[in-house]
Amino acid sequence: MSIEIRKLVKHYGTLAVCNHLNLSIPSGELVALLGPSGSGKTTLLRMIAGLEQPDEGAVLFHGEDATFSDVRDRNVGFVFQHYALFGHMSIFENIAFGLRVRPRATRPSEPAIKAKVNELLGLVQLDWLADRFPHQLSGGQRQRVALARALAVEPKVLLLDEPFGALDAKVRKELRRWLRRLHDEMHVTSVFVTHDQEEAMEVADRIVVMNEGRIEQVGSPDDVYDNPATPFVLKFLGDVNLFKKPGGDEGVSYVRPHELDVLAQAEADTWPVTLAQALTVGPNTRIEFKRDDDGSYVDVELSREAWAGLRSRLALSAGSRVHLKPRRTTRFATGAVDPAAAI
Repeated sequence: MSIEIRKLVKHYGTLAVCNHLNLSIPSGELVALLGPSGSGKTTLLRMIAGLEQPDEGAVLFHGEDATFSDVRDRNVGFVFQHYALFGHMSIFENIAFGLRVRPRATRPSEPAIKAKVNELLGLVQLDWLADRFPHQLSGGQRQRVALARALAVEPKVLLLDEPFGALDAKVRKELRRWLRRLHDEMHVTSVFVTHDQEEAMEVADRIVVMNEGRIEQVGSPDDVYDNPATPFVLKFLGDVNLFKKPGGDEGVSYVRPHELDVLAQAEADTWPVTLAQALTVGPNTRIEFKRDDDGSYVDVELSREAWAGLRSRLALSAGSRVHLKPRRTTRFATGAVDPAAAI
């Protein structure tokens, strides 16, 4: 089921939370709506679901206008952040709920319901927990039950609103990999909301980066990271250093911490800096340098092993003076830069 968003507008009072959005999602694609709080991503998801009505524009499912269709007529499955499971029902009955409440004319037989629920329990790897209740499951298990319940009605579109936001980091990582594998198996058109850049990069076929009610860029994870369309996209998708040469009119140069080399001697296009501190966490080390020209700070990221070798080779310690050279820089027109962000 393809989804098309045409000039979609939604206001809350005078605030435009979705401002003339246009987006096409092909059938079978897994798309992430990525952005900070207040960017409009959840409102867009709710308008796709039919839980919110737009002030202007249209939502089309497979070419047919569904803008004002009832939620029940859209054949959409919805997974919330906080599971929304029925505490008084077993896991089996939670998953079966959507099938049991169908009108009698379209309700499956009891054997068919049982077969469908057992199939989904196996799919989400929880068949051994069918008789338990939600409070007896971990957060990750409950979220898998919520997903199975959404899939039970065989939706043409699956919508997920911060599905892993309530879980700890390790469980989130496990579940997003599991979701990616599940999607590859089922090919249901899926849209999920997240503010976690790593989650979007790891799971989605395409990422829709949103900011202040607008779509800043749409592209594959590699495309939006390697070829950001705006300064906001570049800064939102990971850490970045900003350089502006005093008196220059070339705009700001953006350099990610892992794209800087540390040199003992000055070369063309290098910046003299002084080592302030280094912090190693797990396999990576973040080194903080202070620029000699304007006193601002610059971060460099290296593997633990690379940092150990560099420190030994250049005899580095706090206060050591070295030079930084970017392997790659990104520049935007001066008018596209937030002046307050420029160094």
